[in-house]
Amino acid sequence: MKKKLLALVCALVMIFSLASCGLSTPDTVGKVGDFEVSSGLYLLAQFSAYQQAAQLAGKDQDATDVKAFLKETITTDADTGETAVVQDYVADKTLETLRTFAAIDARFAELGGELTAEQTQVADNYAQQLMDQYGSTYNANGIGLETLKAFERIQLKHTLLLTLVYGPDGESPVDDSDLTEHLDSQMYELAYVNIPLYNTSTFVFASDDQKAQMLQLAQAAAASCSETQDGSVSEQVSALHSAASAALPDIYAVLDSTPAEDASSVQTELLTESDLTGAFTQDGAADAVRGLVYGEAAAAQYNAASIILMMRIDPLQVSTLDALRTQILSDMKGDELEDALTAYGSTLENDLSTSAMNKMPASKIVNPSSSSNS
Repeated sequence: MKKKLLALVCALVMIFSLASCGLSTPDTVGKVGDFEVSSGLYLLAQFSAYQQAAQLAGKDQDATDVKAFLKETITTDADTGETAVVQDYVADKTLETLRTFAAIDARFAELGGELTAEQTQVADNYAQQLMDQYGSTYNANGIGLETLKAFERIQLKHTLLLTLVYGPDGESPVDDSDLTEHLDSQMYELAYVNIPLYNTSTFVFASDDQKAQMLQLAQAAAASCSETQDGSVSEQVSALHSAASAALPDIYAVLDSTPAEDASSVQTELLTESDLTGAFTQDGAADAVRGLVYGEAAAAQYNAASIILMMRIDPLQVSTLDALRTQILSDMKGDELEDALTAYGSTLENDLSTSAMNKMPASKIVNPSSSSNS
């Protein structure tokens, strides 16, 4: 999807933190539609907005100097050259995120959605895990366990909306034949073995000549799997494992290294076009995946540090269509749902308190390495 809500939590945990700086925060900042926005959710939305702005910072702009960066101008659309002052951008994106939260909650209720006790517990358990691992960061941010629980429940509703809207009994059901066609043409189930382009003991990287030699050996291993192209998935994966087991000692030897016992273990993963674009960054690597038919193996350098020995397999021989339905719908209809939620959220009445929000200004966002803003 365009905007994965989970990224808000990931950004919060991994990059920056907010300083409470003795700040007194209200319990809520008001409502969007019928959705009550807690101070914790407001801080989370604001932080996410700041992170989006930071990702758009120019090379000469320091997003860790929060007060200064908020006054900077960033390019928000590289194609049109559209710009915005960071302070305004953060305010707009914060409201947009809160409207999305409200739209998810409202649409879920309208379509008869209701979290089961088990689903609620799953969301709450994940929130607890996050708090157990990153509690000091969250506490410094004024974000407690109840906020994380609320967020995780919103995230779960967001996922379940795919079925409520596009599932077999949904508002706008997608036919199984269309799901299967999308799965066949736009998604790629790979069985694969990852081969590092560095000595796993010394971490010395391969030279260009060594990379070429290792890739050639991996491609020969892929070619040896051709006899099982028409076999079952089990036979195909077994053939890939055998080919990797036979080839890896020679491949690793190029760098005077030896493979670990589990180096030839075959993993499987269902990839989307966006996955290919994001992960297969070397020229021609993504096209190598797209060109595979079921049961066909290949090897390619897919990023600066790795070769992949892979085979495309039929996902419907690994899982059922029902088991894959949400994943397919997310890839197929995720952007459409996101656009609909954004449009719906824009129609909801904004009853947020300016005075409450002013008690939690974006200027209080700080980089932990910088104490000047606290």
